[in-house]
Amino acid sequence: MSPRSGSSENDAVAAELLRLDPSGDQVAGVLRETLDQLLDGRRRGRWSYSALHKTEKTYMGTLVEINLHREFEFADGDVTDYRIAGIEVDCKFSQSIGGWEFGPEMEGHLALVVWANDQNSAWRAGIVRATADVLRESRNRDAKRRLTRDGVGRIRWLWAEHPGLEPNQLLQMPAAHRERIFSARARSGNQHGQARLLQLCRELPGVILRRTTVETVGWGLDDPMKRMRSNGGARDKLRPEGLLVLGHQDNDPAVARALSLPVPAKGQFVVCRVVPSKHSVGAEIEGSWWRQATADDPVVPAPVVPR
Repeated sequence: MSPRSGSSENDAVAAELLRLDPSGDQVAGVLRETLDQLLDGRRRGRWSYSALHKTEKTYMGTLVEINLHREFEFADGDVTDYRIAGIEVDCKFSQSIGGWEFGPEMEGHLALVVWANDQNSAWRAGIVRATADVLRESRNRDAKRRLTRDGVGRIRWLWAEHPGLEPNQLLQMPAAHRERIFSARARSGNQHGQARLLQLCRELPGVILRRTTVETVGWGLDDPMKRMRSNGGARDKLRPEGLLVLGHQDNDPAVARALSLPVPAKGQFVVCRVVPSKHSVGAEIEGSWWRQATADDPVVPAPVVPR
């Protein structure tokens, strides 16, 4: 146990965490990646935490602890998971505020308590010391105890102003859109994954499509990302519908900016229906001008963006 007082240890751990991650973006990124890792959308096609098995949900806490350890390269603790600023700190994750459980060995130690809710793209992380006065009297069969209401009130929350997790697009989209995507089928053969990707592009125009979204919708395909591009992928198949499928390479970012679309980063796409426009309005593609289509515009085959 450190010779420093409890409050100074709390201050030291908080200061070190904020030094390592001033904005909270890294912690939020770890939580997003951990949720995606558990859902395993590319192999299983799962997009909701509720689809996980009970054992997988239990494993979420272990994965959060491991992935935070890797991200920040914390030293190992003797009794706890980490040593931060030279102080023993355990990592506790729960799907509910106040749901963290503390074993007898944790009494007196600091804990980094973490909560995340994929449905609301929300997360919180803070520090609390697991002393007897903030732990409930009741114990589960493993002798673990939860925080009292006062104990939850004593958590020192960090990164309170962070905007939240990167959204789970499939979870948060209207159910009717999701149903159309996952029920899409190829007209012939068994390329249903490709059919689902085409429907994804139709359902979410003008927004960044995350890699995880694409891989989950295209589950079962050898390379879902490839199926979004040319050479027989979504980029070619959707051109007759007037849809441009733009990625992060070649001329795509410039076209996205000119069309006032969000610009994809590596592993992302954005889809937009376009129609011919007046000179200098929108994006110039191979000598012609194109703008975003409105609902009233007729469907015109989209141009080929040079690569």
